[in-house]
Amino acid sequence: MNKKINDLICPNDGSRLIKRSSKFYHFKDFKYPVISGIPCLYIDTNNNNKINLKKLNNVKKFYSKYPFPNYNNFDNIQRFVKKTKENNFSKILSQQIGENKKILEIGCGTGKLTNYLAATTFSKKIYGTDISLNSLKLANDFRRKNNLTNIEFFQMNLFNPCFRKNSMDLVISTGVLHHTYNPEIGFYRIAELVKPGGYIIISLYNYLGRFVSLVNRFLYQLFGFKGLFLDQYLKSISSQKKSSWIQDQYNHPLESLHSIDEVLSWLKKKQITFISSIPKIIGKIDKDEKLFKKQFAGDKIDRFNVQFEMIFNYQFKEAGLFMMIGKKKK
Repeated sequence: MNKKINDLICPNDGSRLIKRSSKFYHFKDFKYPVISGIPCLYIDTNNNNKINLKKLNNVKKFYSKYPFPNYNNFDNIQRFVKKTKENNFSKILSQQIGENKKILEIGCGTGKLTNYLAATTFSKKIYGTDISLNSLKLANDFRRKNNLTNIEFFQMNLFNPCFRKNSMDLVISTGVLHHTYNPEIGFYRIAELVKPGGYIIISLYNYLGRFVSLVNRFLYQLFGFKGLFLDQYLKSISSQKKSSWIQDQYNHPLESLHSIDEVLSWLKKKQITFISSIPKIIGKIDKDEKLFKKQFAGDKIDRFNVQFEMIFNYQFKEAGLFMMIGKKKK
């Protein structure tokens, strides 16, 4: 079997990929269409109730209408890489991943991070998946225009993954799980894809760090764009990106808030060791922070304090996101 496709499974029955063409991906009893170069392996969760299906479809429709984030019309790969490096997390992640890794980004949106890692690392293979076909079209168009060959994009439901369990060196899902109907179950599904000894990176909205954004949302609902005077990020981005940012932050149909302690319990249940977080629980992040070096998780008071500080130190830039990195036990 082609080595490029042996990581895939049928999201319906778990069977291996038999063959693929420019029009279909064939498994034992199912086949899936390829639309605009994107294999569409998305299926609704088998055990969904009607309420959850409605929530899932609302999110799918939202990102079909408002792909996020956009590329701001980057005209070449050099300018794209230079601009993306301004995000310190993207920069240090690229530097510290290592070589010859299989990487999967779940909820990649328009694929900015996925394409950046493909352009700046020596990875064996990089996959990007998302619920929105329109977002993936933007991601794949950028990939093709810039001849990024070690990357593939798939439409997928993270509750029904199309990848083998224990197959990835690194799974990334940033700003995604809190837009699902059950973030905890969603985490369990994607954590199963990490191989023993591999890493998982997730980020979610924090229940304290999100405070100012919730105030912004309330003011936006009352006064429209004029009510967003507290959103400092809007002042630093292009008019093109402002629209997608506002929709994602203040008009999203589904959002939940979480704590560090909650995610620590998720890691423990899946035999994943806490490695590090952003913001750090003890100490401050520096520009050369070692993402995969073990940090101290502190106690409940330490964790409360760092989350409370997010209201003042992280809110304007990161919209209340906190990030946690774990390593699956061997």
